[in-house]
Amino acid sequence: MSSRQNNDQNNDKSCELSTLLVRLLDGTIGQNEFAEVEKRIASDPADLAYYIDFMAMWANLDQLNDVSTVVPKGGSEVNDPLTSEILREAIEKSEQLAETHEEEKAKQEAESKQDTVKKAAETMFKEFQERERRRMEKIAYKRYVRRQRMLVSGIGALAAVLVIVILARFLNPRSHSPAPVAPPIVAEIIQSIDAQWGDSGISAAAGTQLTASTMQLKRGLIKIAFESGAEVILQAPCKVKPENANQIFLLSGNITAIVPDKAIGFTVRTPTATLVDYGTEFGVMTNASGETEVHVFKGEVDLRSGPDARVFEKSKRIKTRQAGMVDSQGGLSTKKIKYQAKRFIRQMPANSRFGRPGERLDLADVIGGGNGFGTGDPNQSINPDNGQIRAGFYPRDHVGIDGSSDYIPMASLDFIDGVFIPDGSDGPIVVSSNGHTFHDCPDTNSKFCWDIFNGDATNLDARYRGLLDGKQYGTFTHPAVTLHSNTGITFDLDKIRASLGGNQLVAFTTLCGLGNHPDYDNQIFCRADFWILIDGQKRFEWKSATQQHKAREVRVKLTEQDKFLTLIVTDGDGLSNKEKSCGYDWGIFAEAALMLR
Repeated sequence: MSSRQNNDQNNDKSCELSTLLVRLLDGTIGQNEFAEVEKRIASDPADLAYYIDFMAMWANLDQLNDVSTVVPKGGSEVNDPLTSEILREAIEKSEQLAETHEEEKAKQEAESKQDTVKKAAETMFKEFQERERRRMEKIAYKRYVRRQRMLVSGIGALAAVLVIVILARFLNPRSHSPAPVAPPIVAEIIQSIDAQWGDSGISAAAGTQLTASTMQLKRGLIKIAFESGAEVILQAPCKVKPENANQIFLLSGNITAIVPDKAIGFTVRTPTATLVDYGTEFGVMTNASGETEVHVFKGEVDLRSGPDARVFEKSKRIKTRQAGMVDSQGGLSTKKIKYQAKRFIRQMPANSRFGRPGERLDLADVIGGGNGFGTGDPNQSINPDNGQIRAGFYPRDHVGIDGSSDYIPMASLDFIDGVFIPDGSDGPIVVSSNGHTFHDCPDTNSKFCWDIFNGDATNLDARYRGLLDGKQYGTFTHPAVTLHSNTGITFDLDKIRASLGGNQLVAFTTLCGLGNHPDYDNQIFCRADFWILIDGQKRFEWKSATQQHKAREVRVKLTEQDKFLTLIVTDGDGLSNKEKSCGYDWGIFAEAALMLR
């Protein structure tokens, strides 16, 4: 290897060592690099000599130019007085030896100087190592103290929490589970008839206290009294929530409110309307389509659109014998609805009746102008020839009258579509306002004797009351629809459905036959045919029924598609048309009912 190559290698080594020494002095040297410096100085005399020269030069520069000012914060402080003093002493001693010794002792002096400088460098390096070790120990100790403080503070906080929990448990052992506060009582049941709630588990018995919770009456009637003094009759099916001592929310169904002066301001809310009382008696109903109706029996109410009594767009005062409604869009009207007090139960009956809300609807009560649950007039009747409604009934007013064959719509009674005199001599007859026809109607002489009436005509001679199989019908508990031969009546099933608050019509049931008359039971003349139609289609027929026949039970299944139910009684077969007689042909539909679900 040439001398030039050796010089190049030495220069590279010196350059590397210079870089390491600069990092050592400014405090940026790593542990691995520091170990490399130690190794090179200890094993290579040339590196040791270079190290001494480099340190001497740095010390002189430090003295002349105050190099320490450029040492970054946190760097190794190798320019302290002890380090500089050691270096100066070593250099001065070397210079003194060079000046005092003669040339012949130059080699000895040089070796001595080298040894001195070497020892000084070793001493300085050991001191540097010791200072570095101490510095690292201080850093490690500070980190240890900081970790201990964090641990102690965490343990202390946890201990404090545990102490608080333990003290709270022992000082007040029940504070963690406070006793629930009972909800306030807002109303109380004061009377019930055949009543049954849904799945709420609430008793229907009188004396049961009610809180502000949603309840659904499945069957019967319940009368409740609010803390304010207002009283409300609930008619099944209905869903309500007594909200406070002077307010109720009607979600669906029918209710009647009786409000004394001390409870003025009593409020009924529905999903689409609000009614504020001013000392009244009124009925409210809401149906599945979102419509709300109010019928004021006496006094005044303020009808407001929307369920908020304070925030509303429209309002209207409804007075005695007036009605108003709010549709599903919030529209308020008094012209689209007529006043119908009999749609509501205004008084609780003393005893159970045949018509039971939520269970079955009494069609005899409907003929009396009622809602099917006992609100009808027991003395009301309908002339089948012209649709005239009579408040009182007297027999024999129409004996042998020739009736018209036209179908007569009944606009004055919502649940009754129309009445007629059946006679098929000219072909099929119309049996509904929608034009349904009955094709199998027999030929009759179009004569009739009595009105169609609710069999509970209390002023009717007992001899004329409906007797089937020796049992009397025509009472509140055992009602009857009486159709003399050659009369017919059609009920509007859709209008009945709309009044039921969600109940479905599942069947029509009755017990039919000719009524027994104790004074006249001639089989020849007392003969009639019974017909039951759905939308003009025959569902039941019984021809030539007599007083001697046992009454027949009938059950006709109904679906949501069925619109009209028609009952007809005609002269019985067996005689020629001219000889047919309608005398004493009392066709009785006992306990005629629409079964509900």
